[in-house]
Amino acid sequence: MLALEQAIRIIEAQDTWDVNDDLCDCTYQFMSYYNNPYIGETYEVRLCCLYAEFEKQYPQFFKRVQIEPAEWNGESDMPRSIYHRQLSKLHGLSVSEARMIAGETPRGKPRASKPQMWLLSPWGEVLAELG
Repeated sequence: MLALEQAIRIIEAQDTWDVNDDLCDCTYQFMSYYNNPYIGETYEVRLCCLYAEFEKQYPQFFKRVQIEPAEWNGESDMPRSIYHRQLSKLHGLSVSEARMIAGETPRGKPRASKPQMWLLSPWGEVLAELG
């Protein structure tokens, strides 16, 4: 589905947009919000779909540099939207196809605990425990 058609479908459905909502097939889900409380309005722009359309019209202004996808190393589980895009790159599939083959997302990896630190007086007394 074309990015513009996807954006129109999303707008018509009046879905709440979120950077990980997985509502479009854009490689980078990128939203922008401009809020003005004085006029009581928030302006939401689904820039990923807009950029996809710009790239079709003006390919000379876009450049994609390919690198090897990294393993997930976040503390929380990998968001499904990112996982679908990672699978699409790893297997040369569209994001829609990756959604169909996606299994469980990679699990988060808790960070090692912080080392204990103390604030000591010049005489060696523990004044405070930090961290």
